[in-house]
Amino acid sequence: MDLLLEDLQISSAIKTDFDRQIPVKAVYEVIDEITDRLGDRFVGAAVGRDMAMNAMGPLAEKLTAEQAVGSFLDRFLVSVRSYGNSTHYRLENDGKNATLKMTRRVRPDANPAQQDALTLALLVEQIRPRVGNAWSSNDVLAVVADETVVPEWLLPRSSLITGSAMGMTLRIPAQWMLLSHTGGSSDWEQDQVHEDYDTLPKTVQKFCEEHMSDPNLDLAATARACHVHPKALSRMLSSHGTSFKEILEEQRRKHAIAAMSQGHLSITEIALATGFAHASNFSRAYKRWTGETPSATRDRLR
Repeated sequence: MDLLLEDLQISSAIKTDFDRQIPVKAVYEVIDEITDRLGDRFVGAAVGRDMAMNAMGPLAEKLTAEQAVGSFLDRFLVSVRSYGNSTHYRLENDGKNATLKMTRRVRPDANPAQQDALTLALLVEQIRPRVGNAWSSNDVLAVVADETVVPEWLLPRSSLITGSAMGMTLRIPAQWMLLSHTGGSSDWEQDQVHEDYDTLPKTVQKFCEEHMSDPNLDLAATARACHVHPKALSRMLSSHGTSFKEILEEQRRKHAIAAMSQGHLSITEIALATGFAHASNFSRAYKRWTGETPSATRDRLR
């Protein structure tokens, strides 16, 4: 980080001096530069998610203390005003929907898309655990400058609309404003927070489950479906303690064992459905998974 800041001619003191004022254009340009260097279009969203998960920065620390969604959004409106005057936020509630609207006071002379993705991720990933089981992305609508920088693990494309660079909107059901985190104290358990946010591996699991019959399914194809660079996807999965290969292997193993126990399909049909072009390769993998060959399993279950 120090090398990057030095290269961008930014004082490393910025990491700890939260009262330092930074030109908005510089913020946009720096996060764009980081995005380009990493080859990861979801950098802004990832930073916003980490801020929400780990209460990083003074703004996130203040927000985490609020239990109810309504209180959280009120605190956000009050707090965000003290960190700059380039944007204006307002919250509208018509009883059916609560809509948080951000408008820029002047047209930005640098791309604000990554910064908007960061703010959206910070908001969504603070609201989601407060809503709990009532959460449904189908009830959420966000208007952003560039929807391609918003990853699927944050919001699906069906919940996004491309707007303008002049602002951002987040709409949620008004009834969510009354919901709150139900933990025993105001301090969220960190393990629970990570569990709530651990959606990327589940997204990859679902994709692998739906496409495991393709023998050419690989990291690159999955990364394209997740709208992320393969190296970035690999790095993010690694941060969750897993990998694409492990996830795909596990999905194929579970499918194969379930199909064998049902007994409706032949071994060759199960092999093809599991992504193996040849039954012999499937047999070797199955024996590695279970300790016995498919034929032995079939004989045992008769």
